Amino acid sequence: MNLRHDMLNHGVNVVTAAHEGRTGGLAVAWATQVATERVLICVGSQSTTRELILGSGAFAVNVLRRDQLETARRFGGGHSAEVDKFEGVAYHLGQTGAPLLDDCAASLECEAEHVYGEGGEKLIVGRVISAEFHETDYTPLIYRESDY
Repeated sequence: MNLRHDMLNHGVNVVTAAHEGRTGGLAVAWATQVATERVLICVGSQSTTRELILGSGAFAVNVLRRDQLETARRFGGGHSAEVDKFEGVAYHLGQTGAPLLDDCAASLECEAEHVYGEGGEKLIVGRVISAEFHETDYTPLIYRESDY
C-alpha cells in the first residue's frame, strides 16, 4: 500500500513545550480534537520538543492561520536543541510554562494524560486546561506533502 501523507487534509499547528528552562516547538499536521476537552498529537522520536513534553507533562497546540506560512516553516525546520525557533516570535508562558504564541488563531494548553507508542512516533493525548481564542473566523493553514 502506498498511502501518501497528503491524502487527508490536515491543519498546521505549532506544538510547544518547556521543561527545566528549555523551550521547544515544532510544526505538526497530525493534531486533532478527540473529545470536548482532549486533543491528540503525534510527535516523532527525533523531536527535542517531545522530550520537553514528556519531561514536563504538558504542551500547547497553537493553531495557525493560512497567512502564517513563515511561522510554520520556522517551527518545521531544524531542531529546538540547535536553533532558537522562538527568536523574534512573540509569545507568553501559560499555566504549565508552555509557550503560547501571541499571533495565531488559538492556543490550547494541555496536560499530557496518555502516551502511546514505543520508540518511533508517540501519540500523546492531552487534556485542555486553558484556551486562548485570538480569532474565531479564520482560514487554517493546510499541510500538503510538498509544502503548505
